[in-house]
Amino acid sequence: MAVAEVARPTVLFKTDFTCPRCGSCLVFIEEGDNVWLGCDRCALYVRMSKRDVRRYWSYTSRRVLWRDLLRDLYSSFREAAD
Repeated sequence: MAVAEVARPTVLFKTDFTCPRCGSCLVFIEEGDNVWLGCDRCALYVRMSKRDVRRYWSYTSRRVLWRDLLRDLYSSFREAAD
């Protein structure tokens, strides 16, 4: 019998974005090499690699531009939900 180790999310929080299918709050998950935005009820998720997340780093203020990142993930989620 083989035992597989499953990566645990390092960051997990509910957002104020709603699922266009069921209306529940979407969840942001950071794990491993990816970040995810998805609906637990519909089991629909979109993924972005952390390599792509680098473009949301502000070098002048030295912080992540979370609003822009989440807005773009939500845009991708809405396209996937249609």
